[in-house]
Amino acid sequence: MSGPDPRGDGGPPRGGGDPVRRDQDVRDRRDYDGGAPLPSGDGTARVAVALYATHGLVPLRRTLVSLRDGADADVEVVVFAPGAPEMVATYLTRQYMRGRVAGFELINREPDDRHCGLDRAYRATTADYVVRAEDSLEFEPGWLTAVLEALDADPDIGLLTLTRPAQPRRRGRPPKVRCEVEVVDHADLHAFVTRRELLARHESELMGEQRRDGCPYQLYLKSIHKKLACLPGLVHPLADEVMAPWYDPQEALEAELPAHQGAAGALQHLRQDYHLGDDVLLTCMACGATALEVLAARLKFCTQHRVAIGFMYELRCPDCGELHYKDDLQLRCPH
Repeated sequence: MSGPDPRGDGGPPRGGGDPVRRDQDVRDRRDYDGGAPLPSGDGTARVAVALYATHGLVPLRRTLVSLRDGADADVEVVVFAPGAPEMVATYLTRQYMRGRVAGFELINREPDDRHCGLDRAYRATTADYVVRAEDSLEFEPGWLTAVLEALDADPDIGLLTLTRPAQPRRRGRPPKVRCEVEVVDHADLHAFVTRRELLARHESELMGEQRRDGCPYQLYLKSIHKKLACLPGLVHPLADEVMAPWYDPQEALEAELPAHQGAAGALQHLRQDYHLGDDVLLTCMACGATALEVLAARLKFCTQHRVAIGFMYELRCPDCGELHYKDDLQLRCPH
């Protein structure tokens, strides 16, 4: 389930079915379901990661980069980002076409968010181990090696969580985290690893019932005498300033802007921050470079009143040549 050949046809995707592995002779590798390409690899990786993205672009990128950089073995990554804004969909599409993610899904199949979602990951991969992770975490270097060593050393571990449940803050210096496997009665589900063969019973279970009856999957593992274990120290939460919920940046920005007046003198109220030839500190969505070159600055107008309300900048990445467009709205329509 490693991504598509970057040299392949990069044309627009077509509509498709569920994100499941199909015979390569009967489906186009660029098929989408609600905008999400299907997994298209050869199934040779031992570990597949189902990454659930419910925050902004910056947390998603931080998690994805740390996850891949910290894995010193082949790993397949499928991203589930229901309700993601356009800029996140664009970022995921580029990651997919460059082979950095095996597939992604944007439509919301579980509106009540009760299901942990591993049923979709189960059908999308043939890897021996499946990791569930969220975009609120950052992975440490070598995390994959430590996980595989722990699971290979003890076949009785059915589920290995990488995070501890939130606990009240104690006085004094926090205890040092020991990267050792500990058997637990209940596993935290923000980031965990399990064996694919054990997921067959998991597909029809609702994780939302865990508050009353306990997690059905964990109860099932206990019933067949499999251990629940914890291996802390391999992931840590992202900083609060990095986290942000999904939102429409355009709507959020316009709601706080002052209303424009008449067309006369409108340009006097606008400030052009970027000029032709400037190098500005912005991140390239394609390669991750931290500076972009300004190619052009164009005025943006209120469509109803034809009054200038801001600028649109065209920028280019000097490393990979990718073009980017940035809106700088400074006024809004009063209606």
